[in-house]
Amino acid sequence: MFWYRLGDLPSRGIVCLIGGFILLLSFASDFSYGNINTYMISYMKTTGYEEDGEFILYNPHLSYADFLFVSVSKTLIQGASMPFLGALARQMGTRISIFIGSMIYSAGFLLTGYTSQYYFPWAVVTLSMHGVGFSLVYATSIGAAQNWFPSHMKGLVGSLVLCGYGFGSLIWIPVQTSFVNPENKNATMDPSCDETKTSCDFYFTDESVIDQVPNMFYLLGGIFAGMGLVSTLLISDAKERAEDNLEMVPGNMDMEKKDKCLDKRESLTPIQVIKTWEFYKIWMGFFSVSLTWGILQNFSKTYGLTIINDDHFYAKIGIVSNVFNGLCRVCWGALYDKLNFRGCYFILGTVVTAIIAILPLLQYIEKESLTAKVCYGLLMSVLYITFPGIYAIIAATINDAFGPDHYQANFGLLFTQSIAYAGAIFIITKIPQVYAFLGYTGMFEVAAAVGVFGVITVAFLPKKLNSNEIKKKNNL
Repeated sequence: MFWYRLGDLPSRGIVCLIGGFILLLSFASDFSYGNINTYMISYMKTTGYEEDGEFILYNPHLSYADFLFVSVSKTLIQGASMPFLGALARQMGTRISIFIGSMIYSAGFLLTGYTSQYYFPWAVVTLSMHGVGFSLVYATSIGAAQNWFPSHMKGLVGSLVLCGYGFGSLIWIPVQTSFVNPENKNATMDPSCDETKTSCDFYFTDESVIDQVPNMFYLLGGIFAGMGLVSTLLISDAKERAEDNLEMVPGNMDMEKKDKCLDKRESLTPIQVIKTWEFYKIWMGFFSVSLTWGILQNFSKTYGLTIINDDHFYAKIGIVSNVFNGLCRVCWGALYDKLNFRGCYFILGTVVTAIIAILPLLQYIEKESLTAKVCYGLLMSVLYITFPGIYAIIAATINDAFGPDHYQANFGLLFTQSIAYAGAIFIITKIPQVYAFLGYTGMFEVAAAVGVFGVITVAFLPKKLNSNEIKKKNNL
């Protein structure tokens, strides 16, 4: 790797990079969905209104499993809108799209402070606004920072911006927990659940905890709005290619020549991409990790509460695991340069699959014990070292496999896996007979089985993906 002296780097580019980091840091609240789930659902189970002297609940049958509607809706909106809103963002310009996307996102949280007091579907709608804002700012902020720097630094610059997204819950989980439950009040077992027949969920019932939930959304919405405004001021478009303003340092000529060669690679259109087997193998790998993460995102803490009923413990685990979440993205990006997609995915997919398969074994450890806490914390930490890497390697993979010209559209095609992900999550959790039959153990093992299939599928990809070879192999 070739480095420039700090003084040789474009100052506005560094400012833009910092702005992108702050922006994606604010958008990382989805990594705290597992934490939000426990507070939001516990609160909304208690909301209602007086009628003829009787208190009527708005959401009498609400459970943690219902939070899936929030995360799945956000994912579906994000996946379906990304190609279209990405194109719109290019037309509007960087700062306008960043501002609008940030305000939509923060407005969703502010509105959820109100909708969470009433019927659950309204809260799903307002929190799902996250997906719309994400589609406007994600690629826009990364691309804006990359354009300030020479081409051989784009991967590093993109990874540094993405670190903000990884480090998000390092902040948001502790903020949520310290605001809602500063005294570490315990959750209580659902009184309507028969512990002899099934694993029972634990909900927060202390009024000092659940009464703070709407205010938590107001607080987060206000913080996100402020961070969005700061990012809008810091992020700007490059007026000209950054490398034209940089002095060449020894050895950089070879890298520049390499960049020019890369620019000559063939690019496949979206229509051509869906005619290749390589796309579906990559799609399956992405889907298997997404399904695993989707289940853990929504149920890791609710499952953990059945073993370790200590809210502050999960806040501490969130801090540690999300340090790994942020740092690992740069590491996986660097590892991709050596191992490519197949090699990286074999490590990543195997570890993630193994962790979710092992997770049900925690229920056989003594509850509330130090051993249980150490094992849970270790599994979550290793998970967060590995699974976020899929986002770092998948971005480079799409470029290598299908070329740069239609990158954003082809990336949008890959996100159609979110439709299958949503369908699988819905079947597992929202069909009562299936959910009752599987329980936490069954859900985790189904995800592990899909993970094994993903690893096997990706193993049939070439060691190194190249758009020229893929186009020739598929006669396109």
